[in-house]
Amino acid sequence: MTRTPVPKSGIDRIALYQGGESHLEGRSDVLKLSSNENPFGTPGTARAAWSEVAGELHRYPAADHSGLRHAIAEVHGLKPGLVICGAGSDEVISFLCQAYGGEGAEVIHTEHGFSMYRISAMASGAVPVEVPEVERRVTVDCILDGVTDRTRLVFVANPANPTGTMIDASEVSRLAEALPSQVLLVLDGAYAEYVEGFDGGAALVEARENVVMTRTFSKIYGLGGLRVGWGYGPAHVIDNINRVRGPFN
Repeated sequence: MTRTPVPKSGIDRIALYQGGESHLEGRSDVLKLSSNENPFGTPGTARAAWSEVAGELHRYPAADHSGLRHAIAEVHGLKPGLVICGAGSDEVISFLCQAYGGEGAEVIHTEHGFSMYRISAMASGAVPVEVPEVERRVTVDCILDGVTDRTRLVFVANPANPTGTMIDASEVSRLAEALPSQVLLVLDGAYAEYVEGFDGGAALVEARENVVMTRTFSKIYGLGGLRVGWGYGPAHVIDNINRVRGPFN
């Protein structure tokens, strides 16, 4: 009898992430829209910056990402000690699920939310819970209706993709205030830079102990190929998710 290694329960139920097609046979002029890649390409300043360090790529990066964290903090007026970096913001999402999900936990995401919320929740052993949107808009009351004593994380993309809708700061604040003490609210700000004057939820992070914001360099900065994302959260959350972060991610 032949036996094969068996993964932990639930892995076989995780649907593979489905990205848009990048290539079509016989065509060289494909315009890929599904990933919302910046049509203007990578900024010249970014190309110049990595040309300067091209001769140092045999070196491991700093394990604490100090230079990048401080630069992010300076640009956005944040506290560098509360910033964590990841290989895209989806890795930060994975860290959060690893640290706060797990067996017996529930992770809420909305109807048209980023598919990695569900995938990361299931990979941690948690149960993803989808709540409805109203006219393709995230609705606080629908989220609160889905909360149970097993809920540990709530993911909200704001602005949302692909719907292009957004909930205002007062509603986000109401949600954070209404969530039970064991629940962490994660505000996915991948498209925050497209909203003039919007801080992505940074002020709410600094005002509360149960809110985290994630951001990315992949969209407006045109650096999707470099896989650079970051998160901003309370000190106790950043400490916890740093414990599951690889040293050279």
